[in-house]
Amino acid sequence: MQSEFVTAMFDWIAANPGWVSAVIFISSAAESLTIVGVIIPGALIMFSFGALIGLGHLDFWSAYWWSASGAVLGDAISFWIGRVFTQGIRRVWPFNKHPEMIARSEDFFRKHGGKGVLFGRFFGPVRGTIPTVAGMMDMTWRDFMIANVVSAILWAPAYLIPGMAFGASLDIASRVAGRLVVLILIVAVLLWVTIWLVKHLTRWFQARATGWMQTFYLWSQGRRWIGPISASLLDPKRGELRGLATLAVLLLGGVILITLSLSAAGHRLPSGLDQSLYHFFQDLRTSWADALMVFTAELGDYQVTLPVSLTVLFWLLWRRKRVAAGHWLAALGFGMATNLFFKWLLPVSSPTEMSQGLTGYSFPSSHATFSTLVFGFLAVLIAREMKPHRRWIAYVAAAFMIVPIAFARLYLGVHWLTDTLAGLCLGLIWVSVLGLAYSRHAGAIRLHWRWLLAYSAIALLATQILHASLHYRADLERYQPQPVLAVQTQAQWLREGWRRLPAQRLDFRGIQRQDFVMQWAGTRAELEKRLQAAGWERPPPADLRSLLLCLSPEATLQELPVLPQMHEGREDDLQMVRYADNGTARWLVRFWDVGVRLQEGKRPVWVGSISLQRREPQMRLFNFAVDKPQTRAPDDLLAPAWQGLRTRTVSGRNPNERITLVVD
Repeated sequence: MQSEFVTAMFDWIAANPGWVSAVIFISSAAESLTIVGVIIPGALIMFSFGALIGLGHLDFWSAYWWSASGAVLGDAISFWIGRVFTQGIRRVWPFNKHPEMIARSEDFFRKHGGKGVLFGRFFGPVRGTIPTVAGMMDMTWRDFMIANVVSAILWAPAYLIPGMAFGASLDIASRVAGRLVVLILIVAVLLWVTIWLVKHLTRWFQARATGWMQTFYLWSQGRRWIGPISASLLDPKRGELRGLATLAVLLLGGVILITLSLSAAGHRLPSGLDQSLYHFFQDLRTSWADALMVFTAELGDYQVTLPVSLTVLFWLLWRRKRVAAGHWLAALGFGMATNLFFKWLLPVSSPTEMSQGLTGYSFPSSHATFSTLVFGFLAVLIAREMKPHRRWIAYVAAAFMIVPIAFARLYLGVHWLTDTLAGLCLGLIWVSVLGLAYSRHAGAIRLHWRWLLAYSAIALLATQILHASLHYRADLERYQPQPVLAVQTQAQWLREGWRRLPAQRLDFRGIQRQDFVMQWAGTRAELEKRLQAAGWERPPPADLRSLLLCLSPEATLQELPVLPQMHEGREDDLQMVRYADNGTARWLVRFWDVGVRLQEGKRPVWVGSISLQRREPQMRLFNFAVDKPQTRAPDDLLAPAWQGLRTRTVSGRNPNERITLVVD
């Protein structure tokens, strides 16, 4: 359904170029309008248009001139608004709530003058307001329009080209594995949402935290239970040990009560959503993504987080920051206690445990909790010493460690979604409580945060490299989906067993990509030997040199590598090519081991596809050999390779489909 929607959207774009141009023009104009431009994510919209260009669904020059024209119109309207309403703009939302938006643009314009209009379009903090401020400060129409037009001409490609490169990359990746494209998009959206959410929540909370704490403190005074806890945490003159200990017990007890209540009500883990998401990610798996996700997941292993934690602790003690060291110990102690406590009290079978018998798992996820505590409270220590308007950077950096670790473990099937979210929330709550207590503590001394960041980063890098060098291969093997081998006799396979093997290359969610027209029963070495004897050869390897040649418009087909393709998450095991048409085209065969063995000699059965490749330039940026899978190969193309062997040609699922069975 999702694929049908995307296809229909692309068809509409191709059939309605006028409407598409209007959408580009209106979007660019709206993104440049004052007030409206503050709300609309203009950079994301232009990046999306660029991606459509890279995918081949939009014309670059048309999109370029329409977006530049829209930007000129939007800034001109914003300038006119500034000239007409002048200082009255300050009384309009959102400027009445955030006067610093106008003040920042005024400072920028005074500093740079007319050049501020030219440069301001590329400078995020003043992007949406600099034309209005220029109008408020009586810049002439002539000077403004010169700067406006020049900046728009430069701005459009600056925002379109990154999207074009991304779109072209997606197009190339989709030919290799559609599931890889889906995963790339999920990760890109996840990271973008993380930046947006952390940045805005940090600023929103900073503007209100002091007032909330004061109100809560006054309300809690005189109350028997809450009063002493709030005084312990919020009164700088009192020690916070009692309040932190009480809150830790309440927090752990609350998690236990919620879990037991859900169990009593029949809500057991894993839930239906947990299992659905697990199978969704298993469908997304590819060998390349597995390699990256295993490395990312290892960042949350205790072999990495504990040395980093001890490095931070020793540095704080060495610098005599006893208050910070005490709060850091409170973060680590809470994480270790929850790990041991919940593993004993609330054990849950993970997806990987269920299939491989792995141990060391609990609800909530101890890895998610501990990584949130370590990187989250480290961000608190660093952010406290930064200027208020820059503190979100520290929290985004911490989120860029925590979120990928959690996502990688979900992808690999190490945790369920429910216990991952529970672990993240538990760690986040405790980090917030600790950060609140630390920021209000009278004895908290300023830290040299750059040195703290440097030591912790070096420790993280060194321990991760050491941990990966010792355990990466074992972890990669451990987290691999375990194949189930099927055994047939040779007679069964030749008679009807071949029907049980895949007939087409399957991509994400079973999307069919290419017919399998061969099944070979024998060793890979013998298959490769016979193909070479029949005039086939290995393609150029996909190494750094050949990949760099993809950027050269002069590269020949003989120099271009064959990109691997995926079938059910696995790369092709063998690729062979044969050149035709004076080297302007080449036939390509690919074979996959699909986990079937013949009882006689345990010989593997391979499925194979054949396609024609030609050199295809992409946007004058890339130069790839692209498969034409629907091209029918000559009947005698592979016949010489099967001489002397037992072969059988059978009809597939449709009358035009022929599958050649070959027995070594």
